[in-house]
Parts: sequence; C-alpha cells; structure tokens
Amino acid sequence: MPAKKKVEAAVAEVKEAKTTKKTTTKAAKAKEATVKVEIQFDGKNTAVNDLVEAVKAAYTAEGNTDAIESVEIYVQPQNGVAFYVVNGKSEGKCVSL
Repeated sequence: MPAKKKVEAAVAEVKEAKTTKKTTTKAAKAKEATVKVEIQFDGKNTAVNDLVEAVKAAYTAEGNTDAIESVEIYVQPQNGVAFYVVNGKSEGKCVSL
C-alpha cells in the first residue's frame, strides 16, 4: 500500500474516532440528568426520593433482612399515606407523607 493511502486511511480512522467520541460524550451527558419529583397536596410537599427512602427504612425497621429487589408505592395524598409493597409481598403496610 503506498504511503499516501496509508496516511489517508489513518486520517479517516482518526476522524471516525472523534465522531464516535463526540456521540458517546453527548449520550453520557444525557444520562447524567437529575430528576426531582414532588407530590403536592393540601399544602404539603413530599419528594418522591424521600418517600422511597422512608419505605426502605420502614421495611428494615420491621426486622426484614431480605435484600430489597423491588419497591411499589401507592400514594394516597388525601389520606396522607403511601402504601408499599417490597419484593412483591403485600402486607398493607404504609408510611406517612
């Protein structure tokens, strides 16, 4: 292969790598977005992240030692509570908002 073609191939490879890096960087930045969700009802605000942490704390405070694999939360703002199901086990447990 002549030297000129080798140089052209190398330049094309570098350009492609730069394009891939830019695309990957943009995708990585998109994944870094933060999300904040709050439930507002009757003059009260409850952050969803705080609610999830309260459910996890209540679950472990009940003496459960199983690892938490899934959490389902059902919010009833009119009653000021959120019922939760951990690892698919429904026991009618709730936390206050």
